[in-house]
Amino acid sequence: MSKEFIGKIVTVESSDASVKTTDVVEKIMSGIMDAGEVNVVGIGDGIFLACSAVNMATEIAKVYLNDLFIGSLETPAYAKISAFSMLLGQNQLSDYLKLAEDEEKSMQDIEEQTISVSRASTIERLLTISLLRLAKFDEIRIVAAGGSINDAVSLALRLSEGQISKDQLGTKLVQLYSIKMRNDPSKSIAAVSIFLHKGLSTIYSKRQRDLLKKLEGRS
Repeated sequence: MSKEFIGKIVTVESSDASVKTTDVVEKIMSGIMDAGEVNVVGIGDGIFLACSAVNMATEIAKVYLNDLFIGSLETPAYAKISAFSMLLGQNQLSDYLKLAEDEEKSMQDIEEQTISVSRASTIERLLTISLLRLAKFDEIRIVAAGGSINDAVSLALRLSEGQISKDQLGTKLVQLYSIKMRNDPSKSIAAVSIFLHKGLSTIYSKRQRDLLKKLEGRS
């Protein structure tokens, strides 16, 4: 597919940590107004900010999340770094809430199959817990909120791409949503669920592959 098909791209990188969420939302709205859809990509520590901006955009405007995936970028500038891509458009093409609900219903023991990522746990500890759960189940769900989203994406990619698992693992579904903050229920925060399943290989569409390649090709 052509480069034009990828459309406008808004990237949020680790160096954008001090950028306001509303500033990213402004870029999203500009892209939507110009082209009808926009790719929002969080890179490294910029993933949480990108997710927060996408959630805010969907809450305040008629825009929908229609394609969502995680992957690794390999460039001389980045070495290897996590990326979280979200395609927003004005027509709803996917119902991620329904897809996630169906996936959860199919799980044997959702509580035990869920890996909760927090800054209190090291990536090595989370990897070990995940592998222990995968020894018992064919599928696990990695969940995180706030800044821990960055670590959750890194964990999922290490499990599916890092050749650490005895079984082949693929990303079956990624969901982005909001949850109420514990210390202030009047406010919400971005959260994700990443479903990994044995026997799957993560397959990217041509549009997704082209997007990753374009990001890797940046100077």
